[in-house]
Amino acid sequence: MFKLNKKDKIAIPIILIFTVVCLIININRDKKLLTKGRFTIATIDKIYAMKGGMTCRYTYSYNSVTYTQNNYTGRSKPKENEKYFVTFLPDDPEVSTIFLEIKVPDSIYNKDEIFWSKIPIEYNQKDFDIEFK
Repeated sequence: MFKLNKKDKIAIPIILIFTVVCLIININRDKKLLTKGRFTIATIDKIYAMKGGMTCRYTYSYNSVTYTQNNYTGRSKPKENEKYFVTFLPDDPEVSTIFLEIKVPDSIYNKDEIFWSKIPIEYNQKDFDIEFK
């Protein structure tokens, strides 16, 4: 059996509090994206390896400003230059989530800066829910 020293007794509660705060922030962010988010089209710019898995860098535009974000690919297999739906907060456009399981069909990608309150195509709800797990 091991014995906790004074530093450990202080560090463990701090780490636990930090973890809980991060979880609450993430849950609130997801709720905002689901209720107040707008959908648009994002393009995968680059796919690269990071510690813990593969990551993709994607860009999207809002009010003539281009935003660049990163997202772990998980089990998805996106390719560079492919287009996917992304949801973002209009009052804070840097907050976004990309749906790597829901590709944008060529038929609707013909304009710059198109926005929807929901994804404008039929899709499997499981593909949507994956991004909010």
